Amino acid sequence: MPKINLYRNISITFAVFMALLLVAVFLFFSNKATIIIIPNPQKISLSFNLEVKAQPAATELEEKDVVAGQIETYAKAGSGSFGVLSSQTVDSAIVGQVKIVNNNNRDQTLVRTTQLQAKNGVIVRTNNNVVVPAGGSVKVDVFAKEPASFSQIESGQLVIIKLNPSLQDKIYGVVESALTNNPKEVKVLAESDIKRAKDELNQQLIEVLKKEKQIADNSGLIANIKSFKTDKIIGDRADNFKLEMEIELKVLQVNEEQLANLIVKKVGNLDLSGLAIGEIQVGDINYTIIEENLAGSVWVKVNYSLSAEIDETNSLLAKANLVGKKIKSVEELLSGQETIKEVKIQISPSWRQTLPKHESKIKILINN
Repeated sequence: MPKINLYRNISITFAVFMALLLVAVFLFFSNKATIIIIPNPQKISLSFNLEVKAQPAATELEEKDVVAGQIETYAKAGSGSFGVLSSQTVDSAIVGQVKIVNNNNRDQTLVRTTQLQAKNGVIVRTNNNVVVPAGGSVKVDVFAKEPASFSQIESGQLVIIKLNPSLQDKIYGVVESALTNNPKEVKVLAESDIKRAKDELNQQLIEVLKKEKQIADNSGLIANIKSFKTDKIIGDRADNFKLEMEIELKVLQVNEEQLANLIVKKVGNLDLSGLAIGEIQVGDINYTIIEENLAGSVWVKVNYSLSAEIDETNSLLAKANLVGKKIKSVEELLSGQETIKEVKIQISPSWRQTLPKHESKIKILINN
């Protein structure tokens, strides 16, 4: 009997040992961790000066910041009507404006203080010398002949008192807005109105040219106003005015393949510290023309915003620094980095709270 018990004890001990060994082997091979990194893209600004030449030599392309290209020039004319925003308070002596109509076949000159009489008998005088063209009309400020007794003149026709009676039905005044001696604000064309209109029309013409010629927004545009004219002059009273203008648009054309290669070379000289640059999009590069009058070349400022993301070469993701650490510690370490948007850790068996102690058991995935 003692031998039987001995054999039984040995068998039980062996069975327990094998079970523990199997558990250890299972845990060793099943203990795995996958760290999923969702990167937070970083913007890296790249800026440099570039020489654009019509036919750069191969040695220039190899050794200098040079690409092939040239400036194309386009012209566009257009016009528009713009409101007058500037105003001023009219002198109280001025009661308004009267339009002088000339239906005669000869020009008519009226000197300052020419008298015009309304149907109610109130008389006003012109404030300027004017020449009214045959078949045309002009507007002139008027003031009251007798300010103390002046009463409002409503819209209607005025008689030019000292004009030959035979011409009074052909040449006469017209009140379009009531004449009153109350102080009033009137719109007066100013330099600021013309500047605003030029800016607006210039932008409109640029947009038309860009659409017609399929010009990209980042093409280093230079717009110059070649000529302009208005139908009124500064100081004229008016609610609106017409502007005619012609612009010249200079557009930079570059060899995009050469430029992309140059940017790749520039990126290669950057210390990216474990960040990987995405594909270069030439269409997103912005140009600013610095100097266009150099013999045979154009100097350009290039600005490009690169998108860089963390990759597996980053020291933060070195497995040697992660083995055996608690899951929470790893999550806090990686989540606190500006280059990482989110961290997910999948571990097997699921009840374990620490990462495997062997690097081969840890897998890192970067989900772009």
